[in-house]
Amino acid sequence: MSIRTVLRAIVGLFVLAMASGCVTRPPSIAHVHLGHALTGVHVTPNRDGYLLLADTRAKEAHAAAQQAAAGKTLEEMKASVASVLGATSSEENFGLKQSLVLAANHVSFAATSDDASANVQQSAPVFARDITRVVERCELIALLGKDVVTGKSQQEAAVSVEEIVKLTQANLEGEDSDRDGKLGSIPTEYGIKQLRNEFDIMIAREQPPYRTVDQWYLFNLVRLPSGRWVFDKLNRGGNIDGYK
Repeated sequence: MSIRTVLRAIVGLFVLAMASGCVTRPPSIAHVHLGHALTGVHVTPNRDGYLLLADTRAKEAHAAAQQAAAGKTLEEMKASVASVLGATSSEENFGLKQSLVLAANHVSFAATSDDASANVQQSAPVFARDITRVVERCELIALLGKDVVTGKSQQEAAVSVEEIVKLTQANLEGEDSDRDGKLGSIPTEYGIKQLRNEFDIMIAREQPPYRTVDQWYLFNLVRLPSGRWVFDKLNRGGNIDGYK
């Protein structure tokens, strides 16, 4: 076989790979940060994205609150409320509050990336502001939950648990504080449902369009001491300089 024939075969294979999408450009750094909030990140349980995990934890907290309300004894109520607190406030296990704050952090990381779109730059501070009410509810749940766990009266615990159920429900679906008949119609009423919708709308506005980020890029983005974001070609799983 001649050298010319071999070269033609190589060129043909390259063209075929390009046409089939086997050769792709890396995603933008901004989109990788958004992917950490939406799709996956290497430090969470099951490597879920922070916003997805926040939704899971909100559901867990509400289910545990309902169990507490159905408790027949003070000890049963305390055990269920302890589960509510774990799903809401745990930092080690990425409770709702922690996961949501980290999701907002990553949207902010995206906005400050050199390749961030105007859409992300404008949306990041809005999203960070709009998580406020959910965070406030989480903190109130922590206070009420502590009263239940350390209390000695089942009657008093029942009053706190009733409020915890309402708060965990609001963290899922939103609330109607202005009594206009609509849940989550304004940011101060938002729950995870409205925040996820806000995030999805931001993603839908992206140009060029956001595409699901490949796992390798999600798990190998690192920040150098200089502050510059790069992909770690040694596949060490990220988190140089404590990046979460």
